Amino acid sequence: MTRAGTLRAAATAVALALPLTLAAPATAATTAPPGETAAERGALSVRHYYTTWRDARSYWSQDTRYATSGWLWAGRHYFFCQTEGTAHSDGEDAFSTWWVLTDDDTGNRDVFVSATALRVAEPWRPIEGLPYC
Repeated sequence: MTRAGTLRAAATAVALALPLTLAAPATAATTAPPGETAAERGALSVRHYYTTWRDARSYWSQDTRYATSGWLWAGRHYFFCQTEGTAHSDGEDAFSTWWVLTDDDTGNRDVFVSATALRVAEPWRPIEGLPYC
């Protein structure tokens, strides 16, 4: 086979394999090794995208007593699930007891952010379409 024929065959193989690679499911195996984050295990590996309307501090649990030093900047982000916790205010009019699990923009994984930061949040209500933790 000539060099041009070899390159053409390689390009064809890549063109055939690429759609299959991109179509692969985004979920992680449910038998993740110990030490991996919740986001890398089972059903919690599915990412649900929402927009935050403001910067939000992240927390190690759904309790404001356990703040990290991290932040989730305003913009589009993925979230894994939601759970109810302590009441939180956005500093203005919104209050909620709902918290969402994500990875923040400053390197912390599996942290919670108050649902008040999400553009779709309604006071005191869970986020529609986001599974429970």
